[in-house]
Amino acid sequence: MRIGIWCDYGFTLEPSEGIGVFVDNLVRGLIAADPECHVTLKAHPDNLAALEPAARAGGGRVDVVAETAMRGLGKLVFKALRGMRKGLGAPDEQQPLRRLCDTALATWQRRLDADRERERQGLIATCDVWLLPYVSLDQEFCRPTVVAIHDLVTYHFPDMVSPSRLSILKQRVARVAAAARLVACMSNFIRDNDLIETLHLPPEKLRVIPPAVPSDLQGDATVSHAAPLPAGVTAPFLFYPASFRPYKNHAWLVEALALLKRRDGSRWKVVFTGIRHCPAPLRQLMGRLGVADDVISLGKVSREQLQSLYHHAFATVVPSLYEGFSLPAIEAMSCGVPLVATTGLDKLAQV
Repeated sequence: MRIGIWCDYGFTLEPSEGIGVFVDNLVRGLIAADPECHVTLKAHPDNLAALEPAARAGGGRVDVVAETAMRGLGKLVFKALRGMRKGLGAPDEQQPLRRLCDTALATWQRRLDADRERERQGLIATCDVWLLPYVSLDQEFCRPTVVAIHDLVTYHFPDMVSPSRLSILKQRVARVAAAARLVACMSNFIRDNDLIETLHLPPEKLRVIPPAVPSDLQGDATVSHAAPLPAGVTAPFLFYPASFRPYKNHAWLVEALALLKRRDGSRWKVVFTGIRHCPAPLRQLMGRLGVADDVISLGKVSREQLQSLYHHAFATVVPSLYEGFSLPAIEAMSCGVPLVATTGLDKLAQV
């Protein structure tokens, strides 16, 4: 069987965190489970290299593909038209040259889109089934699909995105879920709360598949790991690996740190990791509470550094207001680190 996994969402899902880690481990699991299985990973044309680690792990049974990026004369013409249009300044419907340029750009874009879609459908047809690890996708498939819906957090916290973006997301989710042969999720909570209650999907179409601990974080929790802690990080520290989104509730941990500091002095530190920068309101809260020097925001870290942070942390804290299934929770427990989950315990119970 040839299984396709769609990793192109205007960018390539990378195996560094989140859904990208899920995809990387999924590929390795499929290859290990079935010697006859071949996997095709559909990448964004601008970043095939992000999926090379998974391809290497596949022993020749994992291919990374993408439609041909615009190049040659077509690319030059398109860039020239865009440059000309930009140089025309503010919109003016009475300007003939602007109208001509707009018409040419629209015609060229339709041609490029049609060529790209034909090539995509050719790639899609090479697989028996496609797994869609992320649901926000505007793409037709000529083969059966299985979609993974990890959560519908933006439905429950709509202020995270603009109303127009939320509307587009909901339209895509409805289309992709309706077209899928099966819809998979990681927990009973997501199945009941999001897939059945929110999307009104039929239960017989749903499958709950709890994830395993990522392969690079498995092993003996007592083993000392060689990767050094990132610069500036010293024990003891509390660890929270999560992107800075409102429902992740980083502010609660900052407030808890302030309480600890009043009780124990400056003994404790808090370490945040994630792909987003620490937002200004959170930095301002740190300043007001006098803990700005006690919070270390590392941004994106390597998987080796992540493992080292887990193993050296006093505890991993998950204060999130919403978790369908918390990967940091199972990663911390796999590394033998105490876990503090302060809210949503009913949602984390399946972990």
